[in-house]
Amino acid sequence: LHFGNPQNYFWKGLFESELIPEAVRPEDGRRLSAEWNMSIVNLVQRTTPSTSDLSRREMRAAVPELCRKITSNPPRVVCFVGKGIYEAFVGHTGFALGLQDDVYDLGAELETQPEHLPPLRRPDSPSEAPFAYLFVMPSTSGRTAAYQNPEKRQYFCQLKYVRDCAARQPDAAPIDHARLAALGPQVRSRYFKRQ
Repeated sequence: LHFGNPQNYFWKGLFESELIPEAVRPEDGRRLSAEWNMSIVNLVQRTTPSTSDLSRREMRAAVPELCRKITSNPPRVVCFVGKGIYEAFVGHTGFALGLQDDVYDLGAELETQPEHLPPLRRPDSPSEAPFAYLFVMPSTSGRTAAYQNPEKRQYFCQLKYVRDCAARQPDAAPIDHARLAALGPQVRSRYFKRQ
């Protein structure tokens, strides 16, 4: 059961941001793929109460398998719920929440990638290969005090905008970063300085 705790904002965020047209319960999560072409994929294939129960080494070791899943069923957008999960995926820190500067290169040969590193590139690089946008939002857990639900909702709204833009590409104009920023949190949480 993904995001099953009633205090978790994930399912509410999907609905309130209009990523999905109706509210669903965690036990109805299979409807994401069946009706709305969305999937939930775990980085590590074991159930834990919290991401903090996973070691950095365990998460990094799972990156190649996640890359295979992404490449075998190519999405337009890959969203990471929780900054720590994305840190493990890319192998570094020093990025802001929201749309990332790099994209996932869907045309890359996974076997040629350095160990435990995903195939990333800039969206404006000369490659003609398709790509997926990368988006990072804060954890939706009710235990995450650093981001309250109204702030989390704004990240979901940004994600919806990115998803809608990606669905129109390659025919549409690229993502309007000013519009994307306007949808996001304008004031950072009182717990952290502005990124």
